[in-house]
Amino acid sequence: MIVEFAVFIGFIIPVYLIYAKHLKNKKIYDYFPIFIQEVYNNTSMGMSLVDAVKKSKDVNYGYLTPMIRNMCLQIEWGVPFDKAIKNFGKKMNNNFIDRMVILMDKVSQFSLDIGKNMGEIYNYIALTKKLERERKTELFPQLISLYLVFFIFLGIILIVFNFFIPYFKAVEVLEYKNIFIHLIFIESIFLGLTLGKMLEDSFIEGIKHMIILCVVTFIFVVVLF
Repeated sequence: MIVEFAVFIGFIIPVYLIYAKHLKNKKIYDYFPIFIQEVYNNTSMGMSLVDAVKKSKDVNYGYLTPMIRNMCLQIEWGVPFDKAIKNFGKKMNNNFIDRMVILMDKVSQFSLDIGKNMGEIYNYIALTKKLERERKTELFPQLISLYLVFFIFLGIILIVFNFFIPYFKAVEVLEYKNIFIHLIFIESIFLGLTLGKMLEDSFIEGIKHMIILCVVTFIFVVVLF
């Protein structure tokens, strides 16, 4: 049992570290609309886009704050706005944010009504976030259903080993047990990743479901199996 526990911990810890990094990037993505809204509010009051971005550094944006302040510092040091904002977009490591940053760059160069165009960018981002929330809400019943199917799967295995397998020889029971233990963990891993892809179109997002299912599986194997 000690060996199994060590293997389980050795698997969970690096997987959790990957997810923790992803979670940080996700929080940056969640704060980005607040930054755009602040810039939009500033430009709608008549500020230039450069001044609006520089003024936004006084607001707290969580994990996004250091990157915004770094961009503003580059602008204050004389780095051209288009280069500073492109550097900001590259650091985000997010395709959606990178596209919005490119739009901001185009607005700064060609727009005659910066406030209006920033408002359109903000509305587009707000609509995208709204659609993401609606998608998650619509898929939530499927999430519950798949979790329920997994628990039913565990229940069936428990019933089989309590009422049918005991009639086999001891060696055969042990062999079947090892097979089913591996089967349950494989099911936990792939179901978790599938849930992430289904709900948020990201296998990495499925790591949280995978960890939950693996922990449940480990408890099931140690306590009940």
